[in-house]
Amino acid sequence: MTGVVVDTNVYISALAFGGVPQRALELISSNGLPLYISPSIMDEVSGTLAAKFDWTKAELELFLPPLWDRCIIIKPTLRLEICSDPDDNHVLECAVAAEAEFLITGNAKHFPKAYKATKVINPRQLLDILAPGAEKS
Repeated sequence: MTGVVVDTNVYISALAFGGVPQRALELISSNGLPLYISPSIMDEVSGTLAAKFDWTKAELELFLPPLWDRCIIIKPTLRLEICSDPDDNHVLECAVAAEAEFLITGNAKHFPKAYKATKVINPRQLLDILAPGAEKS
């Protein structure tokens, strides 16, 4: 597998609620898959956790750096206008720049099913690929 990009909503769900999104991130790591991220995704995760979940600066500094340390930071130069929600284009731009095989999102309706080499799937679909038949709850 050539790597994955994870959408902001999956990081938020994993960090705030756990469950399938958290398991998907764990499987990405345990399978040694390249996990790509862009500064704009990092900023959006941090900003959303602070604004919508009242995470303090101390909490952000405790939890996010170890997560980002597992990632390969990509700085996309290509600008796209593909997604039905324009705010999601930056995630697809990261996936294209990374030539990622998968973009993992909880909002697949905002993205094309595939774009160039990248397939758009949700966290549960990733679990089915990486751990078929495993417990997913």
